[in-house]
Amino acid sequence: MNNRTREWWTGFFFIVPATILFIAFVYYPFIQSIFYSFTEWDSIRPAKYIGLDNYTFLLEDSKMINAAKNTLLITIFGLAIQNPLSLLLAVLLNRSFRTRAFLRTAFYLPVVVSLVVTSIVWGSILQYDGLLNGLLDKIGLAEWGRDWLGNSHTVFPTIIALTQWQGLGYSAVIYLAGLQSIPQELYEAAKIDGASARRRFFHVTLPLLMPAITIVVFLTIVGGLKLFDIPYVMTGGGPGSSSYTLTLAIYNAAFRENTYGYAIAAGIVLMIFIMIVTLIQLRITRRREVEI
Repeated sequence: MNNRTREWWTGFFFIVPATILFIAFVYYPFIQSIFYSFTEWDSIRPAKYIGLDNYTFLLEDSKMINAAKNTLLITIFGLAIQNPLSLLLAVLLNRSFRTRAFLRTAFYLPVVVSLVVTSIVWGSILQYDGLLNGLLDKIGLAEWGRDWLGNSHTVFPTIIALTQWQGLGYSAVIYLAGLQSIPQELYEAAKIDGASARRRFFHVTLPLLMPAITIVVFLTIVGGLKLFDIPYVMTGGGPGSSSYTLTLAIYNAAFRENTYGYAIAAGIVLMIFIMIVTLIQLRITRRREVEI
């Protein structure tokens, strides 16, 4: 056996265990879940084949449709509000001033804290007799006080605001890393050419920041479409279905209503939707990336 053949067999035997585990715990369950999505299955009795009924019912299920609308709204808010705000925050934190290190830590801190802990703390603050209404009462705005998470008109905007607050620091850190990778010589050359601060931002910073923008937009889309923790801990999707998200609706369909086949069908549709959206996003943003 020559060296080339020996190296091939060595590599083969290194890969085989990981491949077997991957097939057993990823591919096999995934293929099996596709089968169950075409069945009526409660995890106790044998699965009964029902064709496309689960997928058809997705289009008629008002809870799932409402959850899809809420999920899309959270994702759009993430792209339209959180994304520009985190870029602005990164630009400000990239400047030199005395409290810069403290502010960077303060804005990143919500990312380090568990979402479950964050949800419990904010849930306590936003109760009718919580800290927020107490503060409003002290400054003479008692009429503004309300049960922020128990009112169907305020619960979803409140959850959107919390998701934006929680993700702001994470996106800003990625943008900050991108800003610090841009060579200062390019800014100095632009200044010598007479470029204003606005022109330097749009013609130097933004094009060279596209790799970071690609990552942040990708993570914002995936994070928004998969949001589960905050609405699950704070409201359980209520009141009614006003704060339902798709992942929460899928969880309830599986573990509370025992309609596993239907939940799997919804999960597969969500996975395909995320794949399509992120592939389109990556194709658009990567085309605009500029190498130094």
